[in-house]
Amino acid sequence: MIQILFRLAFISLIGLSLGLSLMPSGVEAAIHFNDKIIHAIAYFSLMLACDFSWKSGKFLIIKAAMILFYSGMIEYLQSFVPGREMSMLDIVANAVGIGFFVLLTPLFQNFQLYQRLRSFKK
Repeated sequence: MIQILFRLAFISLIGLSLGLSLMPSGVEAAIHFNDKIIHAIAYFSLMLACDFSWKSGKFLIIKAAMILFYSGMIEYLQSFVPGREMSMLDIVANAVGIGFFVLLTPLFQNFQLYQRLRSFKK
């Protein structure tokens, strides 16, 4: 059940990031934080949901590479949206979020909540 919830969260985050990223720039968002911080947090969250959705371990790097590829494709597609443009700094911010998750994963294993969530996986 936990795995299904994380998969739903992952699919929702993919849909949300796709929708927000490909929205024309004429639509104003009520976001007052630094754009790059939002990118890093979003892709950290995407990695978290992805990691708990499917087998972890050696596949973590593969998942990280796939999420980074997705990030690059989103940025590329933005170049076709009126008022938007591709930003390498956004990709770097996304990579920072992904990288933080990968680097922190060994530390997460020390937390009881992480261990309990992992133990529910079949």
